Amino acid sequence: MPDAEVAIIGAGLSGIGMGIALRRAGIDDFVILERAADIGGTWRDNVYPGIGVDVPAQAYQFSYALNPRWTRVFAPGAEVKDYIDGLADRYGIRRHIRLDTEVTERAWDEDARLWRLRTPTGEVTARFVVSAIGVFVDPKPVDIAGIGDFAGTVLRSSGWDHGYDLAGKRVAVIGTGASAVQLVPEIAPRTARLDVYQRTPIWVGPKPDAPIPRPVRWLFRRTPRVQNAVRRIATRGVEMVLIDLVVGHGKRPYIAHGGARLARSLWYRTQVKDPATRRKLTPRYGLGCKRPSVSNTYLRTFNRPNVTLVTDAIDRVTATGVRTADGRERAVDAIVLATGFRLASDPENFRRTPVRGRGGFDLATFYTENRLASYEGISIPGLPNHFMMFGPYGWVGGTWHQLVETTSAHVVRVIQEARRRGATAVEIRPEPTERWTGRMRDRLAGSLWTTNGCATANSYYFDHHGDTPYLRPTSAAQAARAARVFPLDDYAYTTSETRPA
Repeated sequence: MPDAEVAIIGAGLSGIGMGIALRRAGIDDFVILERAADIGGTWRDNVYPGIGVDVPAQAYQFSYALNPRWTRVFAPGAEVKDYIDGLADRYGIRRHIRLDTEVTERAWDEDARLWRLRTPTGEVTARFVVSAIGVFVDPKPVDIAGIGDFAGTVLRSSGWDHGYDLAGKRVAVIGTGASAVQLVPEIAPRTARLDVYQRTPIWVGPKPDAPIPRPVRWLFRRTPRVQNAVRRIATRGVEMVLIDLVVGHGKRPYIAHGGARLARSLWYRTQVKDPATRRKLTPRYGLGCKRPSVSNTYLRTFNRPNVTLVTDAIDRVTATGVRTADGRERAVDAIVLATGFRLASDPENFRRTPVRGRGGFDLATFYTENRLASYEGISIPGLPNHFMMFGPYGWVGGTWHQLVETTSAHVVRVIQEARRRGATAVEIRPEPTERWTGRMRDRLAGSLWTTNGCATANSYYFDHHGDTPYLRPTSAAQAARAARVFPLDDYAYTTSETRPA
């Protein structure tokens, strides 16, 4: 018998949400293995100045666990971490969690019909495994010559060192993605000089943020139905931007094109005074090709006399500063690396922590040599009793919470069916996988990403095969319905006596 019926890898929002779904379904024999010393995932690791959600907080919560205490329309990161801690306490999840327990290898044991998970504290066995490692797994290795020679302080957007005081320092920020959009305006007023190194500009829109008045929070506490209605509206609004705009671009290209024209002609002009700097900050690719960001302060930060936008390529980091390809070296006291993360489908993740399934299946090799495919963004042939909270074509709806609720419903349904049939192994069949993935690719064939001039965007939406397997091109409602009604016989259920040849 395995140590646990279900092992969940990761104690962020995905892992906590999966644990809650299991408990609500009456499945209590599970363990959550977390590599860090605390729960929270992204919201534990990212505590840089200005960290917060980039969608309205009313959309950033589970439908069954509304939080009436959000203090702003866009909640700060500390409030999200408190929300996750509250979920773990409220639903009795903490007793299932093992901290400081990184899963360094997953291997399917065909004879025993279970997974063997290697950890620094010993092996853990489980009948089923749910990978809840999230979208952004590890910071990308820094591919900048000489970074190890720098004699000053190096900070990362993840794992920020609040003990280092930036006041009066000369600082270089490398990277202009979503993290930089939040932290640059926060640290700029404190620095003596701030150089922001930009490889690819990013579309930044206005942020409709404001404090949530106390009477509104009181109303949400007293009348959850009102807050739930607000949540539904906010969630649908986010979905319209993140899903409808992308998938429906071929039918309504004027929306993205008009938004880009409006941003260039009005928003960027009102935010950035210097025409040359404004041109450098304005993308030449279409709106939506990269992850959209919102901020009322980022673009205006480049009006400050102590802030310089640097678009020349970095040649190398020296002991005292950063040298660009034009030969100029800018001396700095600290470097902030905001250079992004490896996505969950990056093969390198699974070379470091291998996943080995039935018949020699290796996930790193599969992701390297084949176009990404899955069934409902959750299961892959060759990995029995294995599910992913975020697999290829897996992003559901407008917020992560919709994805977690939809995926966990699918997983619970399969585990319950396996129990009913007395099956010790469940594996998605190749034919339904090919059929479902084919439909997703067809729907994305005319998407914004393929028809809106995204070639120069350097966007993580495109994988190493040139596909865009990030998004599930359906509505959240369609995905939720699929989780309830997908044919259970799309999976093969076997026992020790009926194991496949």
